[in-house]
Amino acid sequence: MVGPEPDEASAASELNYHLSAMTGAQLEVIETGAPEEVVAPAIVLGRLANELGARPVRATPTREGFRIVSRESVLLIGGESSLGAAFGAYRVLEELGCEWVMPGRIGEIIPKRASVPIPQLNIEEAPAFRFRNLWYGGGRRIVTRRDRKRLDQWLRRQRGGNKMTPARETAGHFWGKFIRRHRAAFDADPTMYALRSDRQGRLERRGPQLETTHPRVIELMVEDIKAEFRRQGWANDHAVGFPIGPSDGLGFSRSPESVAANSGRVDPVSGEPDVTDLVVLLGNTILERLGEEYPNVHVGFYSYSVHGTFPERYTPHPRLVPTFAPIGYSRFHSLLDGRSETQRTYKASLDRWGELARRQGNKMVFRGYSWNLADNLLPYCKARIWGEELPYYAELGIEGLNVEATKAWSVYALSDWIYAKLAWNPRQDWRALVTRYCRMAYGAGADRMEAYWRRLIDRQHAANQEAGSYHSFPLIYDRAFVDAAQADLAAAERAAELDEEKIRIGYVRIGLRALDLYLAYFEATQRFDFEVALGHYRALHAHWREAYALNPDLVAKEAPQHLERFIGPFAEQAPAFASGERRLLARIPDALATVRDPERRGEARGFPRGLPEGEGAATRTYSATWAAQGLQPVASVWYEHSFRLDDVAPGEPIGLFLGGFDDAARVWLNGIPVGASGRQFSRPARFDLSETIDREGENRLVVEISREDSVNEIGIGGLIRPSFLFSGPVEIEAG
Repeated sequence: MVGPEPDEASAASELNYHLSAMTGAQLEVIETGAPEEVVAPAIVLGRLANELGARPVRATPTREGFRIVSRESVLLIGGESSLGAAFGAYRVLEELGCEWVMPGRIGEIIPKRASVPIPQLNIEEAPAFRFRNLWYGGGRRIVTRRDRKRLDQWLRRQRGGNKMTPARETAGHFWGKFIRRHRAAFDADPTMYALRSDRQGRLERRGPQLETTHPRVIELMVEDIKAEFRRQGWANDHAVGFPIGPSDGLGFSRSPESVAANSGRVDPVSGEPDVTDLVVLLGNTILERLGEEYPNVHVGFYSYSVHGTFPERYTPHPRLVPTFAPIGYSRFHSLLDGRSETQRTYKASLDRWGELARRQGNKMVFRGYSWNLADNLLPYCKARIWGEELPYYAELGIEGLNVEATKAWSVYALSDWIYAKLAWNPRQDWRALVTRYCRMAYGAGADRMEAYWRRLIDRQHAANQEAGSYHSFPLIYDRAFVDAAQADLAAAERAAELDEEKIRIGYVRIGLRALDLYLAYFEATQRFDFEVALGHYRALHAHWREAYALNPDLVAKEAPQHLERFIGPFAEQAPAFASGERRLLARIPDALATVRDPERRGEARGFPRGLPEGEGAATRTYSATWAAQGLQPVASVWYEHSFRLDDVAPGEPIGLFLGGFDDAARVWLNGIPVGASGRQFSRPARFDLSETIDREGENRLVVEISREDSVNEIGIGGLIRPSFLFSGPVEIEAG
């Protein structure tokens, strides 16, 4: 029995769907508000249930709480709102043994029963966070309307929420939009743009970042906020939020005004100047200019990248909102994991924001990621990460969670399910949730599947690796791990009794097979067996296509794009320059003499003619990441390699193939400049050495790799893939 509210009607439909699937019987749905019409046995949902004794005792800001009471064959599901009552209906279904382990019918766990007795229940719950969103990134090009519909249904069943609040409205990359809106003003006064270096090191005014101390920039931002109040017809005390944060990327101002206003700190993750204080000063100034006339305006910014710490010079205004987006920290560890240096940095900042919030009431928002960015194909699990972080965020006072997901449920089903459970109630033990998930999803195969997931979680946790995307996987996983995991899945499939349980176990094989292929690809590159590596790279694409055809929810549509962007150029080009009309003459060693150059003074110090003895040390390039070697990011790094070529014909073209680097290269041979690549993160570059090489004597090769106003991926830098000398044409013929 329900009232007229759409959420109540939807919940009644869901109850009927699941109860019918259990028993084969359909229940009659009666819309009424009259208590005398309730005749046992009955389920009463919504406002009528409140009147009959199931009104929630506690009031919550979002009115999503519910209360479930059973008495004398009548089940009452009340709520602070119709949505709260609907969430209570899903809680009842969980009590009856239902669960939703992924979107779609294959994710529905509905036990078969001859009858469904009404259990004795007295439950009251409300969410810990005001919003608990999970959404697919990538836009319409990547995610279809049907994809989103399946996710929305799954998230509703998990009691997710996507409410907007003034604090949440303050997030976003705003400065680019602001520049476009006021293009005429910026054209008239270019000093409103950031003062930044060009590729030759000369300072110039250009976007996408702003001169945050410029009076006209501040004035226009204040005017825009007031204009929006007039346009919307809001009263001055209307509660609303506005973003005031930077564009994505680097390129912040190096002007004397910005340097004087900033803290002088260096961001420990990127090695770039930290600009948190500049952004906080901008937000403070805007709020001060608005004054008491607009008492409920909040402004805010994404707290990440080089504006992701706690400010040193300025105390944030009480209505300045940080939206924490931890993109630049280890993706294999939680912020409570002491083995991760980057996560310790993140937590230290959050602790200080939390202290400030307790003191003066600042709102805080979490904008996270449920996947390993730039890789959504290989095995990965955030169960422990969410299990440790979400209780911390709740205690810290985070208002809500807005988490970007990727549609790759073969890999992330457990992670996203645990996120949803803990977003509602972070007091649950994540280990117990892993056990419950395996029992629900895999039936009699649960024990061996839990062994698989725990092995994966423990391996991630134990790894002293920080680098993101694909870079850390060969340093974390090996053949022994793959073999043990395959044995777990095979045993689980044998034990599982239901076809759908075996299917879900088979889904987990997709990520494991991708890891097997990727390790084979990586191992071939280490042997300089580029034809074999190319075969494994293409097999990864074929594997993805097969999985996508099986069920589009299993693998992300953008996974091939990540492969093509970050791995494809090397995989496709390396064989072409090491075989056929060309031949590989000499490998550039993995370990190279290295000098790090944070001030970019190497050229002035004569590094192109040879690196100074006793300065620097050998580092590994293609076999390990910088993070794995304990190396911090710097603006520039120099490598040196001496070699002789004894088997080269006079006049034969000779080239250098650099397999990949982060993110621009310059090359000298015997002190003579050979060429520069420009910015091209992770893609190979070729240089013609024919005119400068000594074909009979010793040669000294010097390579500088620099970061050009960019942070491409955490934990890496310098040369990142195998490089070699080759003979034959340096360019690929068109066509």
